[in-house]
Amino acid sequence: MKLLGKLSHGLKNTIVLRIIFSTVLLGSGAIVYYVRGAKTEAFYLVVILAFVYFLSLIYLFLQSALKSYPRFFQVTQLTFDIALASIAIYITGGRSSPFIFLYVFIIIYASIVLSRLASYLTALVSGVVYILIVYYQTRLNFPLDGGALPSANSIWGEGGLVSTYFHLTGFLLIAILGGYLSDRIRLAGRELGESEKTLRVLKNLHENILESLTSGLLTLDLQGKIISLNKTGREILGELDGQNLLGKDVSSIIPGLQVDNFSSSQREQISYTRPDGRTLTLGFSSSDLRGTDQELQGYIIIFQDLTEVKELEERLMTSEKMAVLGQLSAGLAHELRNPLSAISGAVEILREDMTPTNEHERLIGVATQEVERLNLLVEDFLILTMPIQKNKSSVDLGKIVSDTVDSFTKTIRRSNIEIVNGIEEEIYVRANSYRLKQAVWNLLMNSIESMPGGGKVTLSSEFQDGKVILKFRDEGRGIDDKIKSRLFDPFFTTKEVGTGLGLAIVQKVIEGYNGEVNVESSPGKGTTFIITLPRIQ
Repeated sequence: MKLLGKLSHGLKNTIVLRIIFSTVLLGSGAIVYYVRGAKTEAFYLVVILAFVYFLSLIYLFLQSALKSYPRFFQVTQLTFDIALASIAIYITGGRSSPFIFLYVFIIIYASIVLSRLASYLTALVSGVVYILIVYYQTRLNFPLDGGALPSANSIWGEGGLVSTYFHLTGFLLIAILGGYLSDRIRLAGRELGESEKTLRVLKNLHENILESLTSGLLTLDLQGKIISLNKTGREILGELDGQNLLGKDVSSIIPGLQVDNFSSSQREQISYTRPDGRTLTLGFSSSDLRGTDQELQGYIIIFQDLTEVKELEERLMTSEKMAVLGQLSAGLAHELRNPLSAISGAVEILREDMTPTNEHERLIGVATQEVERLNLLVEDFLILTMPIQKNKSSVDLGKIVSDTVDSFTKTIRRSNIEIVNGIEEEIYVRANSYRLKQAVWNLLMNSIESMPGGGKVTLSSEFQDGKVILKFRDEGRGIDDKIKSRLFDPFFTTKEVGTGLGLAIVQKVIEGYNGEVNVESSPGKGTTFIITLPRIQ
């Protein structure tokens, strides 16, 4: 079919094939005749071959123009082919010529490149020319008597008529068969073209469906080797070049997936670490991949990134805990504040009535300090458990951070701690300035407590998509991944002294103002807390 297509549509290929075909037939014929002593016939065959080359060069030179008129080109070629074949037949013996089969090739070529009617016309023309050649050669060889024409019987003879009849019949049969086969080939070509078009449409539809899925889809063979992976799957796994995964064992890409578990369609969850180091929670389900004969051919794995869902679930659980804790804290705060106020008042009365001594002053100071610590603890409880009041007024975030840093530096009085504030002023957000100061204070306190031997805390800001991003970077011990997941849990602390409410309050305050808090840390490489808040002009 490819060869037929080239003969039908490729002018250049047709010319090249004609050169090769003519060289083999006419060239070898010329050699045979020359060896046998028929030098005249050999010379004429070489002349005909040279003429074929000459015409071919003209065709090649005019091929750009002939492409616009393919039918004219093909008819012209057939005309010259019949003429050249007839000359070759005439000079090599006419009825006894070994090149009579050239008419057969010309008829077949006409049926291929043109139509069935063209093959019939070519057979007719070839037959007429052949009859004229035979008649003319017989007349030249017949001795004329007084100019009288030879009789038909004397020209053809019994054997000559039979030979000519079979040649002409052969031309006709070849035309009929070639035309029929050419029509069938064209019909098959059209049907094949339509089938290929339909197949391409189905293939594109199949690929578009797979690429448009919002879930990752893996197909595996029976050994667990990856056969295909759709676009969403590549994005989830962090493998943009899916070709690198083909043929690999799925357990080497997603540890925890084993072939033995693929027969179960039960949904499961596993932890997966991307090449960029990000850890995801994947939910997946598997099913058998079967052929039309229901024979098991492999497995299909459908998976989704459930990381955000898990985080939302954890936040929901935390919110539920906070709701219960809020109710408890509100009642507890009310019950604690009255006794604490009474204790504070009693201590002040005792201080006035008692004889002042160093021991008495120390004990009164301890009592006053502990009462104040309990009051602060109660207030932290209330902040953590009660809803954050939305503010419609704007505050200068940069100035709040600057004032907090100044107060914090004077309070801690540690010479081995350096705080570099690179946050510019006049960055406005909608929030409560007191709550923001408390959040910044807690972050600074957390940073210096992670650097017992001293170090530097660097504050910076940047803007992205209408939001302001604050970064608090320290040079402390860093945070292990196991601890990082619980960092903002209330009452969770790794310190010997502490309530575990500092970072929980930071998260509560920032999220209360439609922001978010994230942390980046590795053991021994310090920690960076990232606060994102909506910015207003």
